[in-house]
Amino acid sequence: MINRRQIIKTLGLGAGACSLTPFLSQLRAETAANGNPAKLPKRFVFVLRSNGVLTNEIQPEGVAPLKERPHARELTSWIDFPLRNTKLAPGMAALEPFKDKLTLIQGLSGRMMAGDHEAGFGALGAYNGKRFPRAETIDWALAKRLGGVVPHIGLTMEQFGKSVTYPNLSASGPRKALPYYADPMLAYTDLFGTIATTGSAKTAIDLERNMLDFMVDDVKRYQKRLSSGEKEKMGHYLHGFETLRERQARLKNMSRQLEAAAPEIKEHFTSEIEIERLKAHFDLSASSLIAGLTNVCTIRCEHLGMRLSGLGLGSKTVHHIGHMIQGHQDGTTVNPGTGGVFKEGAPVGEFATRRVLMDFHMQQIAKLWTKLKAVPEGDGTMADNTAIIYFSDHGDRHHSPYYLWPMTVLGDAGGIFKTGRYLQYPGHNNRGHQTIGNFYLSLLHAAGDQRKQYGDLDLEAADHINQHIPLNEWMA
Repeated sequence: MINRRQIIKTLGLGAGACSLTPFLSQLRAETAANGNPAKLPKRFVFVLRSNGVLTNEIQPEGVAPLKERPHARELTSWIDFPLRNTKLAPGMAALEPFKDKLTLIQGLSGRMMAGDHEAGFGALGAYNGKRFPRAETIDWALAKRLGGVVPHIGLTMEQFGKSVTYPNLSASGPRKALPYYADPMLAYTDLFGTIATTGSAKTAIDLERNMLDFMVDDVKRYQKRLSSGEKEKMGHYLHGFETLRERQARLKNMSRQLEAAAPEIKEHFTSEIEIERLKAHFDLSASSLIAGLTNVCTIRCEHLGMRLSGLGLGSKTVHHIGHMIQGHQDGTTVNPGTGGVFKEGAPVGEFATRRVLMDFHMQQIAKLWTKLKAVPEGDGTMADNTAIIYFSDHGDRHHSPYYLWPMTVLGDAGGIFKTGRYLQYPGHNNRGHQTIGNFYLSLLHAAGDQRKQYGDLDLEAADHINQHIPLNEWMA
């Protein structure tokens, strides 16, 4: 019987391999795992929004209701509620078919952070770092562990026209912010452009490759004439150019794999309507994971000045919506489940407005999950080894004190997490309480990183709060 290695060797070099590339990519992963599902690659996608995720926005039916802005002291007991025979909150309806793989987590705190409208790098770093990164963030910690041609891919919503930006969100270390693509077409060109065989796209790729070759050689020649201190500084530039050149070479060798997984370019890749471009970001994330380019993506799906006209919400901005719920302004108070009048330019109740936005986000997550479920891997699919984490960069509200940080996680990352559950931890400093640092430790442990602390400790936490363990109630 022909074994997996022979299949890969034969078909990977065969003339008809192009149509089989997604299958071969996963077959390589399966071969590397050598029959052990635990060794199949783990993947993490972080989807962040602004203005907080309200506690009642993720509560399923059947659980004692929480106010939209409860105080942590109101969460006094531990709740483990199965999702199997209940109905998700209205804004989460798109995830109903995947309830068995869903975990909703309430009660976590992030008091080690600060920030008025956002926690900045602290949201993913679990430290006080609104403007400058003090350490690596969780997405980079996972990317470093899991590897990839492009270890981390960041996609962000910014003002139209920006190509690459640094949204104060992800970092590889102190004062080392990670770049994000704001322009879907630029991201497509950088990640999948090597599959271009004709036209201006191929010309641009060839030009970039030649320029990188020239710059590397030029820096090496110039470096010989420098003092030791200057050589060290120039060495950092050289390393950057060599890394880019190496990435280009690896992408070129993956051309058939990229061609099979590349997203289809449609109007939303160049649309001036921001929510349309967000759809393109999710398409790029799915294709990058399927092609094997990366194992970690972060999607920032809002910025405070972003307008939501494409959702029928008139000229409202994300910032405006945050103040609506914060101060109950503009429009009647409509509870999340009671609908509302959605007319372009018309006032919409603040809860109904938020429900429309969350529903849109959940639809994109559901589409991403469906694409991953369609790709075989091991005895299951790529979705079986993935976790998509949806939360806010600012806890549970627009001006958050960081006492509560609702989390939605789709997927069990290869059976690491127990899913199909609503978990409500006791509030801040109640016995059994856990922090966002504990949550991030859980993700790291899922990826094989067994460290005992992530981020800064909450110095306000009582002595009985153990900040050095993962969320054991969530771990399988």
